[in-house]
Amino acid sequence: MDKLQYIQEQLLDAKLRDELAKVVADVDALIPQGEEEFMALQKFGLYPAEKCVPFVTKQGTPFYQLDNMAMVPKGETSCYLHYGDFEFRQLEVLYIMARMDSAEAHNWLKDNLFQGCRVDARKKTEYKAKFKEHHRKDWKQIQTEWMKYCLMLKYRDNALFRKDLFACRGQLPVEDATGTNYASNLFWGARLIELEGKQYYFGCNVLGKLLAQQNQRCIGHHQIANPRERAICGADNGVCQHRNHHPVTKWLGAASQQQGYKPIWNDTSVAYKSTAPFILGFG
Repeated sequence: MDKLQYIQEQLLDAKLRDELAKVVADVDALIPQGEEEFMALQKFGLYPAEKCVPFVTKQGTPFYQLDNMAMVPKGETSCYLHYGDFEFRQLEVLYIMARMDSAEAHNWLKDNLFQGCRVDARKKTEYKAKFKEHHRKDWKQIQTEWMKYCLMLKYRDNALFRKDLFACRGQLPVEDATGTNYASNLFWGARLIELEGKQYYFGCNVLGKLLAQQNQRCIGHHQIANPRERAICGADNGVCQHRNHHPVTKWLGAASQQQGYKPIWNDTSVAYKSTAPFILGFG
């Protein structure tokens, strides 16, 4: 069985399709039409294990800071994340906030998620249930763009994240979903499989691909050599600059309004140009 046939066969499984349908609007759109699409952002692929850098949500493991659930160590205040006046230690907090289209919901999570310096994971579940009627109807369409923004913010603020990101340059980061069973595991990550005697990671690996794109985009961040690299890194437009040294730019274009997204955004401290605007009720 070749790689493409393997993927197509796996995506005929009714259980897997039901799980993916909780995450994406069109499961069939995830199926690649050829191996050249394996690295497309929202396509399934098979990635040779020897060319991958897997990471998991467990403190002390290699490349831990690449994970959305990774916590900045207590006391490492220079690496804390900031969205407006909100200071936090885990990127997943910002990501899940935008699921709801409600300033009340955003502020509730902001005020209730942290118990001292620890994240109360139960509050994430409570958040989704409490504000269910405010769930963004376009979430499945915009989640990837929002994740891209969140990663840019993390890159700006967290030196530990940048260190792990640079360390895997030239390889593909993979959120290792082997042995996990949550609905989005093969969308954001990939699991280790064996095919024809070789090991591959199987999945969309959207998070890993976004990290690889960001790594490429920010080549030369610490030693910017020429205008082209400055443009890639964002030194001229504020994308990769520290939060205290950024120009405020207007990035919301007509294309996003034509798609029906709400043309509002409260935090200009990361001037990431995107076609999908988002809103949080503070910042």
